[in-house]
Amino acid sequence: MAHTRPGLRPSPPRGTCLTTSLRFIVLGREEIEAGVRVEVPHVVISIADPGSRRPAVATIGARRDVLVVRFHDAEPVEGLALPPAIRLLTPRQAAKIWRFVDQYRDTIGAIVVHCEQGMSRSPAVAAALCEALGGDPRPFFDEFAPNRHVYELVLRAARRAPKEA
Repeated sequence: MAHTRPGLRPSPPRGTCLTTSLRFIVLGREEIEAGVRVEVPHVVISIADPGSRRPAVATIGARRDVLVVRFHDAEPVEGLALPPAIRLLTPRQAAKIWRFVDQYRDTIGAIVVHCEQGMSRSPAVAAALCEALGGDPRPFFDEFAPNRHVYELVLRAARRAPKEA
């Protein structure tokens, strides 16, 4: 599915969602900006910190669309107030992520999800989408440290979405 060319990184073999037809590619900002070849039609979910420079998404291949979502890599903790500047993923943003994927899921072969480091927010989104689409999210929890708040909100948004008739 991936080929190397001078100056272009192949899509990494991580982020396999078992029992679905979609491949998930989980990356950090540095990796997505360096360029990744994805041989199948795909969409990109670009997660960035609020106030940061917009990531330069460099996927090569049949990219269909890019969704940019901004929130910090933080989780609510009972009894602890987060600093006012911290912006968590909201239910509205989670629903937007699900609608974006749902719009394209029958016409793509991969979902590329990236955040700043590719270790918490992006694998959380990938794991939730994988599970919502009938797959097994365990590989994301085995290989990464998914943000539980992000995972739960995206999964909840997918489960609450209207079903096709």
